[in-house]
Amino acid sequence: MMRISTLAAAALLITATLATTACGQSSQGAAAPASSLSPDSLENRANRGRMKGADSAAITIVEVSDFQCPYCRDFATTTYKQIDSAYIRTGRARMLYINLPLTSHRQAFGAAEAAMCAGVQGKFWEMHDRLFATQREWGGQADAAQRFERFAQDLRLNMADFRDCTVNDRTAPLIIGDAMQAAEARINGTPMFILNSRNGQRSLSGAVPFEEFAREMDALLAGPVAAPPAAAPQTSPAPTQP
Repeated sequence: MMRISTLAAAALLITATLATTACGQSSQGAAAPASSLSPDSLENRANRGRMKGADSAAITIVEVSDFQCPYCRDFATTTYKQIDSAYIRTGRARMLYINLPLTSHRQAFGAAEAAMCAGVQGKFWEMHDRLFATQREWGGQADAAQRFERFAQDLRLNMADFRDCTVNDRTAPLIIGDAMQAAEARINGTPMFILNSRNGQRSLSGAVPFEEFAREMDALLAGPVAAPPAAAPQTSPAPTQP
């Protein structure tokens, strides 16, 4: 599993009950038929599905986000689309989505599972876009899981596999692992962005406007900042002879 660098740390540890509480909320209902995929294969496909862009890209954008966070929605429906067009689709950057479903957002974990389970079938980013675009409709609603299923149907997913994945929490270990990595990196809120490249690392927080994001991206693409030339050593004048 890809890890978040602790060099990008902010200042808050996530409570130890985050994952277990959220996971319990997503496990209601009768068990679906077993998936034809092995757990390892399913998790690997889900993990790969939330990476977007060319492997050769110069910059990896790690986004730490919560599908029920309004600031994450603002980013996803504005700046993200511009980044996708200007940097990801042009091969200069790729993006990795890390889940941090906050306990204050009752449907965030279920939404994360819907996205990750869609990712098993190669549709993470399509579900990502649908979840953020409709966040005001399902956020905090008791029937959110049914709405997520309708989104899966609209995306023409295999519904038996999707239901098995969500009802039986097949991708929960990945989501819990994401939250633990965020805790290790002391990430203190969502959205949080870590820009990794050979030329260095930058971090941004909040619903950053595209202009600010582009400025940081372009600086990393341009290369490492040259250090100022060292000042010449100061010498004292030689003493004069009497």
